[in-house]
Amino acid sequence: MRRIVTAFALGFSLMTAPVFAADGNDATPFGLTIRPETVAAAAAAPSAPAAEADLSSSVFGRIRRPSALPSLYMASAALQGYDAYSTLRALQGGAVEANPLMQHVVKSPAAFIGVKASVTVLSIVAAEKMWKRGNRMGAIGVMVASNVAMGFVAANNARVLSSLR
Repeated sequence: MRRIVTAFALGFSLMTAPVFAADGNDATPFGLTIRPETVAAAAAAPSAPAAEADLSSSVFGRIRRPSALPSLYMASAALQGYDAYSTLRALQGGAVEANPLMQHVVKSPAAFIGVKASVTVLSIVAAEKMWKRGNRMGAIGVMVASNVAMGFVAANNARVLSSLR
């Protein structure tokens, strides 16, 4: 039971990490950037309308990801990693893989870890593509659903590991 609580505490702590994904090297909190030349132009022409100060491209140019999305990416990687570790440990202890799609893959630990890494990368790439195409809620929903499913798998693996000892 303690392992399950630890796994969920780790997952929740990763989901709340204040991480910002950046599309470039000019990342600032909340996606706001003000260039010095913009401030100088605005100060030099106080009677000029705000639209002439080029604020539209510098401040409102891009919509940044919420901190939840990169946190969900990290949680996904952590849960997949724990699944790989706990599955391999349980198999060493005499357990049997219950997923018929993975029964042949778990015979090779390297192949199994490769599959887990591929699944992690593919889910992140899918969410990123959804985000960039404007389906922001879909991107977050895919990662939440993936993490919830992996949370159940991790909890089951922890239960199996504890029963083997």
